[in-house]
Amino acid sequence: MWKLLRTDKRFRRLFIGESFSSFGDSAVYLSLAIWIKDLTGSDAAAGVVFLIITAPGLAAPLLGHWVDRVRRRPLLLRMYAVMAVLVLSLLFVDGSGDVWIIYLVTLAYGVLFATPARPALLKDLLASENAAEARSLLITVREGVRIVSPVAGAGVYTAFGGGALAVLGSATFVVAALVLWSIQVVESEPEPAGEPFARSVTAGFRFVRTVPFLLRLTLAMVGFLAVVGLLETAVFAAVDQGLGQGAAFVGVIASLQGAGSVLGGILAGLLVKRVGEFRGSAAGYGLIAVGLVLCVWRELPLFVLGSMLVGVGLPFLMVALSTALHLYAPARMQGRVNAAVSSVCDLFQTLSIAAGAALIGLIDYRIMYALMGVAALMCAMSLLMRRIAAPQVSHSVADAPDAPDAPEAPAGGAGAPPDPSGPADEELRPAR
Repeated sequence: MWKLLRTDKRFRRLFIGESFSSFGDSAVYLSLAIWIKDLTGSDAAAGVVFLIITAPGLAAPLLGHWVDRVRRRPLLLRMYAVMAVLVLSLLFVDGSGDVWIIYLVTLAYGVLFATPARPALLKDLLASENAAEARSLLITVREGVRIVSPVAGAGVYTAFGGGALAVLGSATFVVAALVLWSIQVVESEPEPAGEPFARSVTAGFRFVRTVPFLLRLTLAMVGFLAVVGLLETAVFAAVDQGLGQGAAFVGVIASLQGAGSVLGGILAGLLVKRVGEFRGSAAGYGLIAVGLVLCVWRELPLFVLGSMLVGVGLPFLMVALSTALHLYAPARMQGRVNAAVSSVCDLFQTLSIAAGAALIGLIDYRIMYALMGVAALMCAMSLLMRRIAAPQVSHSVADAPDAPDAPEAPAGGAGAPPDPSGPADEELRPAR
């Protein structure tokens, strides 16, 4: 992974840009709820921030359709520029009557998060052989900055006010835009118009359904998320009833889990590239299952260890699934395929979070942890008991020998890059 950062200057710049962007995103939008709470005194008004930021995910298939029809780099540059200006509108918030400005900025963040332009652009930027390492590094930096960025954002808001928060958010978008502007990308040709709108929008769902390898990975993730949302509520009961700690200790647990995710992100790319997406994902589910079971005991050391193992395991799932989508979906299907998978995953995770809130007063939190552990174990077994051969790697312009920063072409064989003059649907078999 570190070799990729040293040798690929385009990815190195992208990594720097994503570091700033991830820091700014989580530092600002998580502090917006605190700001609204201060302005209105209403917990409900503050909670609406999280509803608004997730709502655009419902339109992810439409956004994916858009991403596949346009050039992704110019699209991202425009989005960063708009966000840099829009976030500065927070400077005009002066009282509870201006809360709508905060909600508008929150909605814009939600649209940015739901638009799959960044993962789609990676298909044209990265050679297929580097997909796992790149995804691992990006997830690692995202999880790493989330350990400190919420505290930093809240600290800036508390010390200097919402205006400083606006300047911080705008500055990170400016840096991300400048870094992306400096990267040369030869993009695949946008998807031509002509296909019926409804059929084009739903093409991502159909693609995943017709590729058994992707379908199995996606179903395992959906099955897991349909249960693991119970954790959002169960952790509060575990800290209070099981460990005898105050609610603030949940923040400590979240930080420890985040530290585990940084370690998991570093390890995930190495393992996924070595053993494949199925086994790499199964390893993640196994770590999570062990961690959740350890949390059943009312012992602080075991609970801390279990929480960290959950954090370590989660990046394995994300790296395995995102790498598979990168490798096996065509360049101009990346937007719709990523949108289809993320929208289904988000839907089931939201439902499980709601179920956890409804059931916590009826079911002991230890039963919830045990159920989640069993679900994670079943997901691991589903990937190991009946494995499916990986499909061929979809053609990418970044695999061409003359692509910018392209690695030296092998002498031939399974890992050789495709002929860039070949047909658009030409595919590669992955090197395992």
